[in-house]
Amino acid sequence: MLSSDNWVAVPLYLELAPPADAAAQVAHLFVFRDTGALSGRGSGRFATDLFTLSVTGGDRTQISLAPPRPDFTRRQSSFCGIVAGLRLSARPEHMPEAATLTPLALALARVRESDDGLPSLVSALDDVACRLSFAARPKAVSDRTERRRTRADTGISRRRLTATRRFRRLLEQLAGPTPPLSDLALDAGYYDQSHMSAVCRAYAGRPPGALRSLATPRPFGLSLQDARLKNRLRLLITDE
Repeated sequence: MLSSDNWVAVPLYLELAPPADAAAQVAHLFVFRDTGALSGRGSGRFATDLFTLSVTGGDRTQISLAPPRPDFTRRQSSFCGIVAGLRLSARPEHMPEAATLTPLALALARVRESDDGLPSLVSALDDVACRLSFAARPKAVSDRTERRRTRADTGISRRRLTATRRFRRLLEQLAGPTPPLSDLALDAGYYDQSHMSAVCRAYAGRPPGALRSLATPRPFGLSLQDARLKNRLRLLITDE
């Protein structure tokens, strides 16, 4: 981990659409760089129906795969470092080969200090995304077998997985032009606004209004004018 004294670039979190050649199971790419500003007290990881393939930079580059998360998980401590990766709707057949980590490690080191390295980092992530392969979906099986497979693969029930998937789609709606929260709740498949609010607090630790504020589109800085980033950007959160 790095201390904030080693940093010159502002904290940020961004999500980008996957490359066109990636498998359909690649939901998006992400980059998270922080000195504790975005991951301070009260923050945490949102519930998600997606697997997270992460590459963490620092003294030694590490790669890991985390299963879907059924609940909001508060951070035990603030994060100081940089991590990038992919979010996937299914477990990949194989983890990326060690050789693919070299360009990622170099790109992470650059982005740690400056946004100038973001295009190179995205290109390295694109390469990983396009190399991933996924097992074919099994043929029709009984409902009980499907439920067992879902729990064995993700660690959570099929019902919970469906609920977190609906929540993720709600977040995507909040990131764009949205109607009043009462209408959005019905559009997203919730009984009413209070139901949606309870889900947001359970899965994200915040009410819908706060999540919409986070997801409000922000102006692009000069470092994000590169078409390889701007045209694929889905979400940007900074500390500026």
